[in-house]
Amino acid sequence: MNLTTHSEAGTEAFGERLAGLVGPGSVIGLIGPLGAGKTALVRGLARGLGVDEGVVHSPTFLSATEYEGRLTLVHVDLYRHGDHLPHPDWLAEMLDGDRVAVVEWFERLGSGAPADVLRIDIRYGAAGSDDRLLAVTATGPHARRVLERLGGEGEIAA
Repeated sequence: MNLTTHSEAGTEAFGERLAGLVGPGSVIGLIGPLGAGKTALVRGLARGLGVDEGVVHSPTFLSATEYEGRLTLVHVDLYRHGDHLPHPDWLAEMLDGDRVAVVEWFERLGSGAPADVLRIDIRYGAAGSDDRLLAVTATGPHARRVLERLGGEGEIAA
């Protein structure tokens, strides 16, 4: 599924919409260049899960941050890890369980990625615009159900 957002607020709105569709055990993998809107999407997701406004930040220097809402949100950022990922047991603990897990720089997991993931590739739109192009794909039954409920292609305005 392909979507376009036209502002940072639009990317957050998509995250908020997504929050209504995910459940315990959901894993969302975010891929995209610096500044593309990965953390903006997480802010919207957190808002939709009932996390207090203004607390979401990029956990680049912490590796992971947990936020409490109607579901616990685990926000993992692998930017600083490069080829030296955290211990597999730690990653498994972050990505398994009754929480919603979102992983920035998801592609760095390589073969260690979970099998059931909603993957969102975020790219810049046309030069000089605030557009973001989101390609959403799913692997595994849980992620496929979320993708089906998201619907077809379109634009997110905010």
